[in-house]
Amino acid sequence: MADEAYFIRGQNSIFLKKALAKILYNNGIDQLKISDILNLSQPMVSNYCKSNEKIPKDINIIAKQISENIINGKKPIFQTSIIFSNNQIQGRYFIASKNELISDENTKIINNLTEAFFKLKDKNISSLIPKIKINIAMSKENSKNSDDVAAFLNGLIIVDDKITGYNGIRFGNSKHLSSLLLNLKKHLEINAIMNIAYLKDIKKSKFIIGELSKEYKLKDNKQHFDILLHNGDFGIEPCSYVLGRDATDLVNKILKIKEEIK
Repeated sequence: MADEAYFIRGQNSIFLKKALAKILYNNGIDQLKISDILNLSQPMVSNYCKSNEKIPKDINIIAKQISENIINGKKPIFQTSIIFSNNQIQGRYFIASKNELISDENTKIINNLTEAFFKLKDKNISSLIPKIKINIAMSKENSKNSDDVAAFLNGLIIVDDKITGYNGIRFGNSKHLSSLLLNLKKHLEINAIMNIAYLKDIKKSKFIIGELSKEYKLKDNKQHFDILLHNGDFGIEPCSYVLGRDATDLVNKILKIKEEIK
């Protein structure tokens, strides 16, 4: 049992890790070690250390307290709890039941989606933006239903043709992408999918391109695809779906596509 615990809500958990990454780095701890301490990838730690985003004062205070323990040799364990309550929760020390804790696999998925977001953040993707909301969904390895698939709540936020933010990551969100991903996983070794605009000239690229029927079924029996095209239907916008082993693998493809269709 932990002898000290901090309860951090929503977006503040990201602020906390950003603050910790900066404090630890400024205390001479290298980014690789910080990534292990905070359970983040090294590129994510680098992004956090470079970030100029303003951290709330109360989160900075908690971060300093935690960093002192880390510097003194204590190792933190980051866990997420899901709590349903009709009463406003107050205080900062809480104990969560075991069944309320998000698993290591869920945490890795959330971290991977967050890293994917930072890879795309502030990139001009005007040629890739569909008319509908753009999103990324990522599933567990042995996913069974939409509750095993995470996506950005209400899609990614786009301002002036650039992805600028998101409103959280949730499992069981983005029903269309989740359903399509789960069906495709029966035939392909993928765990992530992203919807972008329909790209007529993408077939000329080096990517492996496939097509989906009106019912979103694979038309080909190949074992691997990078991009799947759907021609749309009455009331349904034509769309391209980029596939990947995980969200960051998928975003690396997105950035290559962006360069190809300049």
